[in-house]
Amino acid sequence: MPADSGRAGAGAPGPAGGRSSAELGVGEWGTQSWYEDWDPSVRYSPNQVDRIADEGADRFRKLTQNTGPRDKWITPLLDWDAVREGLDPDQERSEQMITGEALVNKEESQIAVRYVARLIGIPLVTGFVISRALADPILNFSLRNNPDAFELSEMQKVEGAEAVHIEETRLRLDMAIGRAPPMTELQMFEHLAEFAAEVQEEERHHNETILINAVSDSVSFATFAGILAQPTRSREATKNTLARLFYGLSDIAKAVLIILVADTLLGYHSEEGWHGLIELVAGHYGIEPSEEGVVIFVGVVPVIIDVLFKYWIFIGLNRISPGAVVTIKVVDRH
Repeated sequence: MPADSGRAGAGAPGPAGGRSSAELGVGEWGTQSWYEDWDPSVRYSPNQVDRIADEGADRFRKLTQNTGPRDKWITPLLDWDAVREGLDPDQERSEQMITGEALVNKEESQIAVRYVARLIGIPLVTGFVISRALADPILNFSLRNNPDAFELSEMQKVEGAEAVHIEETRLRLDMAIGRAPPMTELQMFEHLAEFAAEVQEEERHHNETILINAVSDSVSFATFAGILAQPTRSREATKNTLARLFYGLSDIAKAVLIILVADTLLGYHSEEGWHGLIELVAGHYGIEPSEEGVVIFVGVVPVIIDVLFKYWIFIGLNRISPGAVVTIKVVDRH
């Protein structure tokens, strides 16, 4: 494909009827089929090339009249469009349609892989760099120079007191059985004071790590949302690829995949999983979840997800794959 010369469409007549190259549509650059390149004497800008590629993809998708979902209440006994396409005497047209659609799907799959890699890699790298290059040095400086920074919470103080009490009990047991030399009360107090200072310092470092995690995750989430919100061709290609992969599964495979996801999130073992997930997320950010809040969350959120899931099965999946819906109903009965 010729490189952009910077003079495309700038007043020079194009190869199709005296129009400029910017006005050219699909199949108007001097070729006779989709697997031939355009006239090398014509220069195209990257925007023109992208527009031609998008128009080509749309045209190939429109060649097949059987793309849209049928009405969910009317299912014809005989698909006349499929019969007409199967008996199409224009073999060259059919071959070009199949070849072109395969090329479009292949290109979309490659674009989708690169887009997903960027969608995952860029936010992670950005959050890591921001947290380590900016947040970590600033918070370390504050930790070393400000004794009141990253003060312990009430729960941390209680846990620290329990750790000191356990250390005292351990020392007294060792002295009683002769595994440690006897200590006076003053020596015991000094040892426990030193141990308590170590516990406090560890908890302060833990609070610093929690704040760094919050900064890193916030930057990563903002970057992820910014990339995902951009209406780019890569996002559409990824959406088409995922839809093609799902629709390409058999009805049984669709049903098994849906049942697996539903039972994982909403099965009778899911309550323990939700509890573990809440504790993991809360511990990552240093939050102390209350028991009442956890019970309300586990009792409400899975129910909402279950309702939305069933609504999607009834409205969406029932139109695109009725066989999968029937399989799911049969499995639910057993």
